[in-house]
Amino acid sequence: MNVDIFILFLNCILTTVISSVVVIRILKKEYKPVLDELKNKEMEKEKESQKTDSYNVQ
Repeated sequence: MNVDIFILFLNCILTTVISSVVVIRILKKEYKPVLDELKNKEMEKEKESQKTDSYNVQ
């Protein structure tokens, strides 16, 4: 097996993995406040729907 090709292939894989990790970390950092806010809104909606359901049952 040609060692140069193996080194190029390994370099390509490592570059792809490292760049993917960096992009994922940046996106998580940037969008975490937005995601948290959306999650909180959804939890509030669920609480409201549970309250109305409990009122309807009684």
